[in-house]
Amino acid sequence: MRPTLLPVLLLALPMSLAGQRQPPVMPFPLEATPAPGGLRLDSTFAMTATGFSDERLRAGIGRALARLAAMIGQPLSSPPATGGRVMLEVSGPGQVVQTPDEDESYTLEIAPAGARLKAPTVVGALRGLETLTQMVSADGEGFFLPAIRITDRPRFRWRGLLVDVGRHFMPVEVLKRTLDGMAVVKLNVLHWHLSEDQGFRVESRRYPKLHQLGSDGLYYTQEQVRQIVAYARDRGIRVVPEFDMPGHSTSWFVGYPQYASAPGPYEIERRFGVFDPAFDPAREDTYRFIDGFIAEMAGLFPDPYWHIGGDEVTGKHWNENPRILRFKRQHGFKDNAALQTYFNQRLSRLLTHHGKRMVGWDEILQDSLPRNAVVQSWRGVEYLASATSQGFGAILSAPYYLDHMDPADVEYLSDPLPEESGLSPEQAALVLGGEACMWAEQINSETIDSRVWPRLAAIAERLWSPPSVRDPDDMYLRLSRVSIQLERVGLGHEAHTFRMLRLLSGRRGVQPLHDLLAVTMPVTFGQRVRLQGTTQLTPLTRLVDAARPDPWARPVLNRLAVDVVRDPQAATAAREQLRRTFAGWKPLATALAALGDSMPLARDGIPAALGLGQLGDLGTDALEYLSGGGAPPGWKASATAMLDELAKPQGLLRLAGVEAVRTLVDGLP
Repeated sequence: MRPTLLPVLLLALPMSLAGQRQPPVMPFPLEATPAPGGLRLDSTFAMTATGFSDERLRAGIGRALARLAAMIGQPLSSPPATGGRVMLEVSGPGQVVQTPDEDESYTLEIAPAGARLKAPTVVGALRGLETLTQMVSADGEGFFLPAIRITDRPRFRWRGLLVDVGRHFMPVEVLKRTLDGMAVVKLNVLHWHLSEDQGFRVESRRYPKLHQLGSDGLYYTQEQVRQIVAYARDRGIRVVPEFDMPGHSTSWFVGYPQYASAPGPYEIERRFGVFDPAFDPAREDTYRFIDGFIAEMAGLFPDPYWHIGGDEVTGKHWNENPRILRFKRQHGFKDNAALQTYFNQRLSRLLTHHGKRMVGWDEILQDSLPRNAVVQSWRGVEYLASATSQGFGAILSAPYYLDHMDPADVEYLSDPLPEESGLSPEQAALVLGGEACMWAEQINSETIDSRVWPRLAAIAERLWSPPSVRDPDDMYLRLSRVSIQLERVGLGHEAHTFRMLRLLSGRRGVQPLHDLLAVTMPVTFGQRVRLQGTTQLTPLTRLVDAARPDPWARPVLNRLAVDVVRDPQAATAAREQLRRTFAGWKPLATALAALGDSMPLARDGIPAALGLGQLGDLGTDALEYLSGGGAPPGWKASATAMLDELAKPQGLLRLAGVEAVRTLVDGLP
């Protein structure tokens, strides 16, 4: 087999992405002052807690020591130790039930003689341990922690990840390794989307037909829910449940159609989209049912926040029900938005009775919304301003939809509070933070790691670090390192493409497929809906499912192209690297066509391979014209038009090199 192009491109990563910060960790700390020397790591290294200690802190220390031992390939001793030592000084346990107001700050001082980690709470200590673990470096003498002083605390109080288990169920082990990854990058909220039109995912002993009839047998027992909540708490992560209502609720009505606005029977929805079934807001029995459900679930989820969904209610079944129409007239509700606000008011009172505070998607932002509600913005950043201007707490998700397949730098540069936000200090204080969303129409338990990681680390940094930390080149350099750290806690994103290609092909090392996926990305969410029309029954085993949303080659190619345009004569190495890469794309279409005879799914990649050949020709010509004094008349315009076409889906894949070639073309006079 000929050598793959990917290692060649990755070799350029440290050289191309200049300006590395110290320490090379994510999220980057609030303040970091490097010092000479470092603390050596060997079998004599140990950690000792002074002052307060509890089981959660001891478990966190144990996890950190286990990871450090794996990194250096040596067992680490228990105190007393004769070598380097980390002293942890923790003032107290923190909140019994963690809230957004938990103190997560810490300071970390590392010197050649030892290190000191100080934190007011156990959660702060856990955050500091993650920073320390990421800092391991090596030289000719072995492993060490670079000397440094760090003062750190989060910029935002709410830093979350939504995991949708309604559309595709995610087993407990998937959630646990996701929580482990979240802890590495200091996220503090798992938003657990537990009910959807396609499935109801929690055991209810009070209303057993919810999980018995609404889940296909794929649900979490109450004991498993307690395990996940406890597992998250041990890592300083809150679990906020979402049970969607009044819409996105078909699975509720499979077992309990009497609470729906239209008569049944109902079946679990296999398609994806927006559907008409909705709770009947005009019946008192509906609220008694919901009250009983909340009473049961509140015992499983101690977090003070509870997400009601509230999005995408069509109102069709409300408009077709004479009794609901009569109810609207009697109460003076001018439209269905007013009716939904009434439903939310009733729901908020029930939640308050059970010690919960309501969170909902931005459709709940209507007149007379209960004042303690929190609005989560998904339709656009403008809803964040609308919510805070009316005095509501707000969470931003609109730019952080991981399922949309945006690359990491696009998500990284989206800020909940950009300089031009126009919010007053009082309004800005109501922005709790942000949440990335991993909706599951086009993912399952096999592909979720590759769709969440490592891009989520970039969003985590945006929500933790100061707003001045926003250099994408530096971010990618640190992300390449942290991505491997995330593998150490059990995540499979780095090996995903190789594993999926083995399953897809039934062979090992099918080089043309590896070369193709090194420089291609999945189509966006909307593009795949239009091109493939996935349902809950669609096997997610095609080339598009093996592709990475942001392959490492993409930022490298972009950086090389910028270097060439900046100084075409001096950037000899960058120009040659691009030339070799472009030349390697040309044979891919022929190679994939040959594979298609024995490997039919390989044919999915032929449109992208053909596109890469064209893109490589364009890039090669642009390099020649940049170094030779300019392009022929009309070439730049035709090249730009061709790039516009190549930026569109090529089958179910997108070409990761389009931006780099466009940079070369735009750089021509």
